[in-house]
Amino acid sequence: MKSFAKVCLVLVTVMTMAAYSAQAQTDSSTTTTNTAPAAKPKPKSKKYMGTIASVDSDAKTITVTLASGDSQTIKITSKTRIKKDGEAATLADAAAGQKVQGYERKNDAGDWVAGSVNIGEMKPKAAAPPAAAPADK
Repeated sequence: MKSFAKVCLVLVTVMTMAAYSAQAQTDSSTTTTNTAPAAKPKPKSKKYMGTIASVDSDAKTITVTLASGDSQTIKITSKTRIKKDGEAATLADAAAGQKVQGYERKNDAGDWVAGSVNIGEMKPKAAAPPAAAPADK
C-alpha cells in the first residue's frame, strides 16, 4: 500500500510539472517582446522661394514673402546651411528685398525650420566641356 501511495505521489508530481511547463510555453508565446516603438517618420522637407521681407537676428528668423503673396517665418538653426550668391554666408548677410530660396521642414513644435537658405540669384551650374572627339589613326 505504501508503494502504491508513493507511485501516486510521483505521478501527481510529474503531471503537475508537465502542466506547469505547458502553461509556461503557452504564456511565452502570447506575451509580447520588449521591442522599441517604431520611430517617428522624419518630416519631409519642402522647397520655398520668394523675397526676404524681414530678418530678425535676435530670434534667428527670416520672414519670406512667397510668390503666392503669402508670408512665412522660417527659423534658422546652427544646422541651417546659408549661402549668398553661391558662397558660404551667415544670417547677418541676409537683408530685406533679397531673393531667397531653400528647403524647410516642420519641427516637433510646428515651426518651419530652414535646412538651407540660398540668398541672391542662383548661379547656373557650369556646363561640362564637350568631350573631345577621338583622334583618327
